[in-house]
Amino acid sequence: MKNLITILAVLFISFPIAAQTTCDCKADLEFVYNQMQNMASYKSQIKGELEASFKVEYQKISEKVTNNMDKLDCYVAIGQLVDLVKDKHAMLYEVRPDYTLDDALDSNFVKQYQVSEDFKNFPTVDIDLEALRLRLESKPVNDIEGIYNVGSSMEVGVYRTEKADSLVAVMLTSKLGVWAPGQIFMYLTATELPNRYDITAYGQVHKNLLSYKAHLVSNGILMSNVTKEGLKENFVHVDKKAHEAYKLHTLNDNVQYIWLNSFSRFGNADKRDALVKQIKNELNAENLIVDLRNNGGGASKISLPIVKAIRKSGVKVFVLTNFDSGSNAEQTTVRLKNIKSTVHLGQTTYGAIAYGLNYGYTYTSPSGFFSFTPTDMRFNHFLKYEVTGVAPDITLSPDSDWIQQTIDYINTQRL
Repeated sequence: MKNLITILAVLFISFPIAAQTTCDCKADLEFVYNQMQNMASYKSQIKGELEASFKVEYQKISEKVTNNMDKLDCYVAIGQLVDLVKDKHAMLYEVRPDYTLDDALDSNFVKQYQVSEDFKNFPTVDIDLEALRLRLESKPVNDIEGIYNVGSSMEVGVYRTEKADSLVAVMLTSKLGVWAPGQIFMYLTATELPNRYDITAYGQVHKNLLSYKAHLVSNGILMSNVTKEGLKENFVHVDKKAHEAYKLHTLNDNVQYIWLNSFSRFGNADKRDALVKQIKNELNAENLIVDLRNNGGGASKISLPIVKAIRKSGVKVFVLTNFDSGSNAEQTTVRLKNIKSTVHLGQTTYGAIAYGLNYGYTYTSPSGFFSFTPTDMRFNHFLKYEVTGVAPDITLSPDSDWIQQTIDYINTQRL
């Protein structure tokens, strides 16, 4: 994100936008600076000379911000500071406005909202949207430029700016009246990692500022519910209707399968115990597919007993992940890969693995615009995977079912 302020400046010169809300950015930056020093990741990474360098970078950013600064520019500047520490669990975001999804679908609320300063001053591009649509609709699925569906409610166009490594997503159509055509949905900046982008975005319902570091965009999938128009089937994500989670399923005489959709402490203890028992009594195939796709993590006290039961069984393990496999799901991936002969297939994981949130305290900045959630747990032995994620041994094609691809791979290993 280090070049994002410059990129935004280019965008604002190229495309006239409405006036923005301002804030005391110096106070907000100092607030986050002080909070960061209590983070588990800061304490483990920023030591000795690095601590002195961190303070120097903070001073450089502080000299650029003002007491009356555009809110978006301030958010980007604070994000530069946060990004000096490798920690995707640490969250900086704009406080949500006080309305709900039901409000956003209510015509009376929408009428009032559309005459508010928040709506009228929202960042908007001044370009011909129909001409943009015509240019983007012919883009192939694997090109980041193009038209994307945001769920079933919105449609955005993603296109490159004058700067080669930066893109903008602009609203084309929306069933949510809080959005208008031409309003900016997100800014994307290419990173050194292949197909990875630092993203500053607005929440899909609340339009509050959010950031995504080193976010993977590939196979026509910008985010889990933001997919390329024309993408017929999404095989990267698990079909939730195909298999029940926390159940051992037999796919054929040689392969059994488990989908672990979450390791949350809430509601999974009984399912964990039942699954461990099932592994002990019913796991009889030579090969086991452990599907961790779409698993955002949770607690080791849920995942570890399952890993131990699998290890003890002696079965050959095939782990499936996608970019939505994060946190404890990534730790579980590494632990399973430590079992001899395990094969990891699919897509690289999210890269939020070395730190975590136990208490999850969130603090509001002096301006009241931003919230910051520092990390309070650390797992330093996973640090090499932080941000970059855990890369698979075998990358699977997005064009067909991943479970079947894994079975086909297993069959080739038997020949």
